[in-house]
Amino acid sequence: MEKKDKNQNPMPPPNATPEEIGEFWDTHSLADYWDETSEVEFRVDLKSEQNQTLSDETKSDLPATTIDESNTMIGAATDLALDSTIPLPIRRNVLKALDRLGSALIDIPIGALERRSSEKQAESEARIKITEAVNAQIIHQIKVDPEFPQRASNTFAKKILREQFNLEKVLGFTTNILKKKKYDDSTNQQNDSETEQSIDDDWFNIFEKEACQKSIEDVQHRFARVLAGEIEKPGSYSVRAIKILSEMDRHTAALFKKLCSACVVFGIPYSDRDGLHIFDARVPSLGGNAGSNALSEYGLGFNQLNLLNEYDLIISDYNSWYDCSSSIINEDKPGFLLFKYQGKSWALLPSSEQDSRSEFKLSGVALSRVGCELFHIVGQDPMPQYTQDLKKFFAGQKLQMVEIPIT
Repeated sequence: MEKKDKNQNPMPPPNATPEEIGEFWDTHSLADYWDETSEVEFRVDLKSEQNQTLSDETKSDLPATTIDESNTMIGAATDLALDSTIPLPIRRNVLKALDRLGSALIDIPIGALERRSSEKQAESEARIKITEAVNAQIIHQIKVDPEFPQRASNTFAKKILREQFNLEKVLGFTTNILKKKKYDDSTNQQNDSETEQSIDDDWFNIFEKEACQKSIEDVQHRFARVLAGEIEKPGSYSVRAIKILSEMDRHTAALFKKLCSACVVFGIPYSDRDGLHIFDARVPSLGGNAGSNALSEYGLGFNQLNLLNEYDLIISDYNSWYDCSSSIINEDKPGFLLFKYQGKSWALLPSSEQDSRSEFKLSGVALSRVGCELFHIVGQDPMPQYTQDLKKFFAGQKLQMVEIPIT
């Protein structure tokens, strides 16, 4: 055993307050004080009833509807996972989400499709029981007031349940999103015949860590949209996107939504799910320079753009360009690429005076890769003034912005 450092801070005295003890162990490791401890024996019973793991003090401080709501959420997700009309790879990913995010409040009947069925049942109980055992050891080793570890244990138990409830709220919202999707026979056959894609475990680790902390319903809905997209198509959302989504405060989220509401989006529809595979998404600066506050009257001034850039939601060049000539209707070229704006499909119709052109550069503020990923989940608000000015800008380029109905 290494000799104790002479400059090492002494442990809190027996009469120290719980706050002083907690502050000390927040910044010190028990391993450095191991020579001041003694061995103890304890047993952990993992088979006890779950409702005996929490004291009355803990139970009374929890939402009364937690278990009922959790049962409903998990039950709905289980029904979805067993729905034979949904492509098998999607059902398997739903089951994986249940396994990773769902609690053991009910017995999940997924044995026919997944090898794991009972491990989750003991997980919450084990975590709390082990904590209680460790508390007993700490009491013996450092001689703290026995009431302090009990309060810590109660706090930890409540934290576990609140985080679990947050995860299951996200899982419930995800189920609602997927239930509204329609999968025809061709999509079902296509997905079942392809090599099955499973959500990466490391991705789930990050998602679970971030989502469990979110108790605001709007934020939970955003995480649910991410999970639904990942269930349908693993790899749709990067770990970086999850972390940025978690870090965004309400102000930044509202600002990003405003930016997305003014975005012109170029891409092609996915063949097996809703949405676009985005090539480029940007807010046109309407002939000005966004870096010089050309978009400030729409709430997207230089300072606002800097904030979005700090979150890696837009690229640092506020006046980059994209060649969107493929969206111009040209009689000599029968095909053209629609673009999305405000949730509708559009194309550019040249005026009779318009000469044929090989390119048309659209300058403005471009979304980053992460921004494009999160574009799908933030929603959009009407931007009547910007929409009017955008049409005027195209008209000045002798192009008419025309809506193309999609049936």
